[in-house]
Amino acid sequence: MMDDSRKIEQVRPWGLCASCVRAVVITNDRGSRFVQCALAKSDARYPKYPAVPVRVCAGYLTLPGVG
Repeated sequence: MMDDSRKIEQVRPWGLCASCVRAVVITNDRGSRFVQCALAKSDARYPKYPAVPVRVCAGYLTLPGVG
């Protein structure tokens, strides 16, 4: 599993998702990466694969240690 600092560095173009504890980075067979919102599993208001960059999100929860 990727540590949080590497996660943030690699997905920065995804806006808030880059520093959200609920974001999951999915990599396909060809190496493309996508951000998946874990809230989508329990709350239909959140898209499974949000349009990026995400600028505003009511479900945003900052990763520990991110300022």
